[in-house]
Amino acid sequence: MKNDILGFLGWYKENQETLLEEKKKIVKKAAKEAAKKKVSADTKGKLHELLVGYHLQGGKHMSRHPDKDGDTPKQAHDKLKDQVSSGDYKHIHERAKRAAENIRSQAESKGHKISHVHWTSQSGDIERSTGIKASQKEDASDIMIHTSDKKGKKKYHGVSLKVTDSKSKHVPVSNPGIESTYGGKEIHDKHKEEIKKKFPALAKASNASDRKAIMKNNPKMDAWVRKKNTETLGKLGHHLHKVLSNMKPHELSHHIKTHVLQSNPTPLQKAGHAHIRHTTYVGKDGGHAFHAYDPSQHFDHILKDPKNITHHVKVEHDGGATIHFKHKGKTFASHRLKFNSQSDPLSSVKGSGTTHGD
Repeated sequence: MKNDILGFLGWYKENQETLLEEKKKIVKKAAKEAAKKKVSADTKGKLHELLVGYHLQGGKHMSRHPDKDGDTPKQAHDKLKDQVSSGDYKHIHERAKRAAENIRSQAESKGHKISHVHWTSQSGDIERSTGIKASQKEDASDIMIHTSDKKGKKKYHGVSLKVTDSKSKHVPVSNPGIESTYGGKEIHDKHKEEIKKKFPALAKASNASDRKAIMKNNPKMDAWVRKKNTETLGKLGHHLHKVLSNMKPHELSHHIKTHVLQSNPTPLQKAGHAHIRHTTYVGKDGGHAFHAYDPSQHFDHILKDPKNITHHVKVEHDGGATIHFKHKGKTFASHRLKFNSQSDPLSSVKGSGTTHGD
């Protein structure tokens, strides 16, 4: 027994360095897998774009365009794939495949066949793909499908892709900035000045990380700022509600169409091409479900009847203010205002437009 123990200790001593290296590898691998379990919505969204395009091209990655990091669609896909677990990737891949099948059935109607698909998530990509100039604000297409019929007539189909793990097809469709509040910037600027006056240390901080650290270490400051944030968002919400209440019916309709629903016809549509907003969500049976429509037509019956549109503001205690829009008493859209970060006392304000109903 003694010899066995001594033998083991001798072996351990000889192999200690190798064992420590193996342990480090195991710990590192476990940490990497743990990190992969937390897949961000941004990663899911980008992988969805890349894989939908991949499947629309019959299992071939889109040919262009390089993203802001200089990566081709395939390179971007491979980097993102490495950030998620194999189980998550399998789910994301299958979901994109099903979404592509659904989109194909629409793009290939009336005798058209898909020739190729481009990734158009960056500024200028749509013009490079189609030759038609369009900003991302004018056209939110993530991918551009090129089709042609038997006579060789070409058609472009811009697709704005949305994906969610929820059972609701109603996801944010726009990101209206502070300018959409018509003077709300002054309220926000005053809010920031009051914070800096009360807490000079925040005014001296050079960046958001420093401000977050200061607030985290001062519970009283944290509570005061969060309360002030809610008050300010309430002021912004009521200010916007008042402005909207004084608009003429056609002005209110234009505001909703432009800032909330992002439902103006795209430059491509004006040139005779198509645009689809396509949402993939979880169906009642737990499977994949899809909601696809042309935004410029889908809300037309409502926006052409602005006299029957009403709205009210609701301020949430968790730090948010929302304008809800109703048509003949039924909510069809909402514009939510919130701070980009509750932990940064000088955070910017951002908005999100969401659909409701059918």
